[in-house]
Amino acid sequence: MSVLPPSTPVSLITHADALAPGTRLAEFELLGVLGAGGFGMVYQAFDHSLQRPVALKEYIPAALAGRGPNGAVIVRDPADQPAFAAGLQSFVAEARLLAQFDHPSLVKVFRYWEGNQTAYMVMPLYRGMTLQAARSQMRSPPTEAWLRKVLWGVLGALKTLHHGSAVHRDVSPDNIFLQDSGPPVLLDLGAARHAIGGKTQDLTDAFKLSYAPLEQHARDPDMRQGPWTDLYALAAVVHGLLCNKPPLPATFRAVRDRLPPFARVARTVQEQFGLAYSPAFVQAMSQALAIAPKDRPQNVAAMVQAMGLETPNGMSRFDWRAELGAIWVPPGAPVPTRVMPRAPAPVKARVPTDEPTQPLPAAVRRREPAPAPAPARAAAPPAPAPAQRPTAWRLGAGLAAALLVAVLATLFIGRGGPPAAQGVAAVAPPAPVAAAQPETAVLLPLALPVSTATASAPPAAGDATAAPASSVAAKRAVRKKEAPAEALAPLPVPVAVAAQPASPKRVEPAAAPALPDPRVVCAGSSFLGRPMCIYRECQKPGMAGLPVCVENNAQMQNSRKYEGF
Repeated sequence: MSVLPPSTPVSLITHADALAPGTRLAEFELLGVLGAGGFGMVYQAFDHSLQRPVALKEYIPAALAGRGPNGAVIVRDPADQPAFAAGLQSFVAEARLLAQFDHPSLVKVFRYWEGNQTAYMVMPLYRGMTLQAARSQMRSPPTEAWLRKVLWGVLGALKTLHHGSAVHRDVSPDNIFLQDSGPPVLLDLGAARHAIGGKTQDLTDAFKLSYAPLEQHARDPDMRQGPWTDLYALAAVVHGLLCNKPPLPATFRAVRDRLPPFARVARTVQEQFGLAYSPAFVQAMSQALAIAPKDRPQNVAAMVQAMGLETPNGMSRFDWRAELGAIWVPPGAPVPTRVMPRAPAPVKARVPTDEPTQPLPAAVRRREPAPAPAPARAAAPPAPAPAQRPTAWRLGAGLAAALLVAVLATLFIGRGGPPAAQGVAAVAPPAPVAAAQPETAVLLPLALPVSTATASAPPAAGDATAAPASSVAAKRAVRKKEAPAEALAPLPVPVAVAAQPASPKRVEPAAAPALPDPRVVCAGSSFLGRPMCIYRECQKPGMAGLPVCVENNAQMQNSRKYEGF
């Protein structure tokens, strides 16, 4: 590490309670403030004894104490003195603990001492930035290969702590430091934070909620903290890196676990950014994020085995920016701040309630090509009504069958339009047909689209050249061995067919005869009584030629085929 003279501070800030630059604490000269937190302040200093730059940390909890005369730390309220003393004791214990360990990814303590009614510890001066700051400069989540190198260093530091019967209890993105060159470093144990939190009953200050497992929130002695506690926090860090936001706190998950599973997060990252994560990596992180401590890996060795972690090469010269490649955005360049969305839920197809649930008959599904335009000719008159009225039970059965057939025909025609074989000029696309009310669609055909060159023509009584539409449809049905087409669709309205215009338009039908419309006359009838009313109106003299009566009579005739139902 290069030696810097005392006059070259790096990334310094100002703070109201900070000691002035140039202040001497033993052999260390303060150059400025590197950072300040809720429980301590870190200075850049120069060690005149060993001629090297160092970082010097001072215990000064902002919520309890402030700067007094001669640089001493003064507790503001005497009632907070026990909490301040407990934090000071834990600060010194942390310094002694870290001084015992020597791992390249665990912060090293060179020296510690007490003075000015507080305590200090001296550490190496690392150059780089925290993982939290680095994530804000990434275009996308990091790759699995990059994460494995960072996790290798952090898990090695945790293993060292756990072997010394210590638990970090504050693994978070701002406590993982990425050096400009070299392995990542696990910083602050937060011993003073936990000690003060226990004295003041303020757990929100004792740890970071989004990364603390459930046992850190509980005061139940049965929920012990251990290596599994740090492993949960580390997996929560990875979850937050992929989502670009802190995960849901464990206390919320215990009530209702709405944290997106890590497998789903990895799948969404692959869909959104094209980054794939191996099944072993995903499974290990998912297991470490379990709410119950017993369901997580119980130590670092189990975590390493679960994810298949191997020792990477060249970690002493690890350049995390170069390893990120195009993902890294240099400072000053615009960085997309997109938060990864949740995986979209599959959209279910909505089935209209007015369509049949059974497959359409072949007679309706297959559309025959429209016939070539032919000279207009009049259709044959409908068959006269039978001389003998059917009996009451036969009539009732016929009406029921006609009702069922008419509803099905209306639904099929409303879905697919009129068949081309009915003699109507084919148009593409067909004119929209307004949906009819269920009670008005019993026996009445839907309006058929006609071109501007077509017109309605009343049937000629003496025309023997026009074959009845019902017989033609019946022959087609026999050929196809299917139900007669007239049982599924209303009879066609006889029209004259001419050449198809470029832009078909709906035209009004020819002037209706001065006869009462059975639909109007029977409008006040009930849903089941309306078919009988229309039937009776159509039996009156002169009414048989109306289209509605033609349709009604044909349906009544067809209904006799279903009298055995």
